[in-house]
Amino acid sequence: MTPRTRIHTSVSAVRTLLSPPGIPISALLRARSIPNQRLVKALGISSTFVSDDPSVHDNFTREAKVLITTVSAKDGWSRLVDVAETCVDKFLDAKSLDYATFVQSVTLSVVLAGLLGTDIDDLDPVDVAFVTKAINDRWAQSKSSTALTTEVLDNINHHIFRWVPDRTNPLNLIIPAYETMWRVAATAVVYSNRDCLLRDAFISYNENPTDDQFRALANEGTGAQPSVEAIVSEVLRLHPPTRHITRAVVAPWWKRPFVPSVDVADVEEAQKSLLFGSDPESFNPMRFHASHSAPKRDQLYAFGHGKLKCVAASWAPPAAAVITAKIMAKLDGVTFKLQEGPRIGKREGWDGWSIERV
Repeated sequence: MTPRTRIHTSVSAVRTLLSPPGIPISALLRARSIPNQRLVKALGISSTFVSDDPSVHDNFTREAKVLITTVSAKDGWSRLVDVAETCVDKFLDAKSLDYATFVQSVTLSVVLAGLLGTDIDDLDPVDVAFVTKAINDRWAQSKSSTALTTEVLDNINHHIFRWVPDRTNPLNLIIPAYETMWRVAATAVVYSNRDCLLRDAFISYNENPTDDQFRALANEGTGAQPSVEAIVSEVLRLHPPTRHITRAVVAPWWKRPFVPSVDVADVEEAQKSLLFGSDPESFNPMRFHASHSAPKRDQLYAFGHGKLKCVAASWAPPAAAVITAKIMAKLDGVTFKLQEGPRIGKREGWDGWSIERV
């Protein structure tokens, strides 16, 4: 008998699992959708992540690309930057703030107001904090045997449809953007708060949030300041928001006892390979500037790989960087400071972290 779950930890195995040669899109969608059915009950998602229908995939991809193209244009990007600053200011209104709740609230609000056009004035901090916590709890519960009631999901949708009344199921777009970006921003802030070179990179990006500044390497040589792109890439490498990507193994009934039912791409482990440079367990953004053989952002697998790679893979890193930059601009040690907890969290595990008014 073959173990029911087969885990792939090498870079080559992860690439092959996520982009198997010669497999039609319908089969790829089916392999992805089966393990994700838990999200249908947990969060009411009906998008391509839980469907094997190619037309659902095409419609979702088309809708997402329209939103991304709009917000990436000059006026749209400027508005997103302004929205991020407004949202950070909006939620910095207490003497002491739970760090994870703060970053989650800012990120969800940026997705709602910056991407989907919600009026920021309609985003009550208490309601936003409830929705972020409920989404996180439902996601965690979907992976356990905890019984999921409909009451919490109904309450989530009550707020979501009030904020985004003109879409059939706004969570289809909100969840992937919010889920990825808040953890990237939260982790990037931690490392940048510890290192003055990283802080300076984000302060420069805050003042000039352009593509050129995103990629700018300052003071080449000893004491070089890594680019914001390299810092975010290193966060995605060492702390990928999607640590494991699961695919169902679809086989005839007679073959099922002899093959695994699930293949898992262990993205977190694969990205600690020596292919990403020396000392892969350490946080070192300069590895992305090291030489002609340095890893590139498109060699990371936090957004998947191949035909089903996240449509926002190029947009999300600079967007998360904007949120990070706006937060870093406030954590000046004069007005606000970051109080660290025992360890850097993932979706959970941020106990003890807070933002304190000095």
